[in-house]
Amino acid sequence: MSASSTWNVSESEFPAKGSPREKLVFALKYAALAPTESGWQPWHYRMEDTHLELLAKQKPGLETVDPDGRELLIGCGAALQYLKLALKHFGCLGRVALFPNLGKPSLVARVHFGFCRARDEREKMLFEAMNGSHINHSPLGSTPVTETMLAALSHASAGERGWLDFLQSERSRRHVLKITLSDGQASRGPQPPFAAGGRAADSWNMTVAPAPADSSATLAVVKTKTDDKHGWLEAGQTMAWTVLQAQALGLSWEFFDPVRRREARVALRLGVGHKGFAQVVLRFGPLTTEEAVRSVAPATVAAVFR
Repeated sequence: MSASSTWNVSESEFPAKGSPREKLVFALKYAALAPTESGWQPWHYRMEDTHLELLAKQKPGLETVDPDGRELLIGCGAALQYLKLALKHFGCLGRVALFPNLGKPSLVARVHFGFCRARDEREKMLFEAMNGSHINHSPLGSTPVTETMLAALSHASAGERGWLDFLQSERSRRHVLKITLSDGQASRGPQPPFAAGGRAADSWNMTVAPAPADSSATLAVVKTKTDDKHGWLEAGQTMAWTVLQAQALGLSWEFFDPVRRREARVALRLGVGHKGFAQVVLRFGPLTTEEAVRSVAPATVAAVFR
């Protein structure tokens, strides 16, 4: 399912009187909007009558830069989070089993149709952001993001296994820049393009240059409790929450560095905060106008902290 086929997905088209299978298929249109660091979607689905299976798929040439399938699982995590949010929005999210079959390592999750409680204000806001209604299409600026917005982003992404750490000091920024630059030079093989926080006409993914290392850029690191398949999947879900919150606040965002080498992730763990493994480095840009600040930020920030 391509992003172009879901570009104008409308909530009103949800098959409310359809079968569980039809409702699951419809929710996949939202999952296809999930952002990835590469220029393709590293997942596919297998449908059953009352559940679907999310599977990671390989792409020739990526084994060199992603031998453990780490980036594949981060992308799958983002898609899973979008899928769960959509199903929750329509009241039909059931049980979700992660890595349910040890004999099938490509089987990432099994998502069951079910019935769930009503969504809260924050989930409603993030669902609207997922569908593009709150996306800021402007390019990233160099002005730092406000402390209130940083707090909202951090709160939205916080979880037991994944969270967001902002680089508040110049020392931390320089440490991250040094590691990520050396990480990029050490990587070999084809380099997947970065994805930006705006959509091209037919895809979520667009090629951009790495963000400049100016002193006013807002950098944040998605960190996880473990550096294994569970941590990588969690990193994708945490990243998805963060991106949706940024879009709801009207912020622009982009991937800054994929932190491919394990050595680089260990170095970031020791140099940025005192816990967790760095998985993704993101950069955020400010709102474009004062009007946007007044009209978007108060309501969305309030919803986050409820």
